[in-house]
Amino acid sequence: MNLHFLSSRKTSLRRRLYIFGGVVGSLALAISPGLVQAAAQEMAVAKQDIIIHGPILWPYPGRPSEDVRVQFVAEGNEWGAVYLDDRLLYRPHNFNRRQEFRIEKGAYHLRITGVDFTEIWASGYLDVGRNDSHALIVVFSKDNGVQVVGDPYAWLPDVTNTSR
Repeated sequence: MNLHFLSSRKTSLRRRLYIFGGVVGSLALAISPGLVQAAAQEMAVAKQDIIIHGPILWPYPGRPSEDVRVQFVAEGNEWGAVYLDDRLLYRPHNFNRRQEFRIEKGAYHLRITGVDFTEIWASGYLDVGRNDSHALIVVFSKDNGVQVVGDPYAWLPDVTNTSR
């Protein structure tokens, strides 16, 4: 027998069954519209029941850290104190002239004093994390005041009123 002839007969038989099934199915749907509505509602309910949650990555790998490394460096040999928002942060003495902290982004009132709180060397606002640099170096001394390395606009000294 010719194999090509058999495969073409099978294909034509499949086409007829497919067309016949489509005609019978459409007739069944035309006869009972309530079945169509019920089937649509079941499909809608089934779609609502399927919830797929993706994995949660914590912390987000592309997000930069919210903390900024701030290093305080005391020049000279005077003992002092560093206050951030009127809370003692650091006291430079003989052997701890350089200290590093992780501070959240934001503006803080910075006051640098001598050993006595009333002897103020410098006072102003330190704006941490105002640009993309994630590290600041605050260099201070009794005579030279405060200099900030990493972001020159991060330090805003207090304005003293000298008018009478």
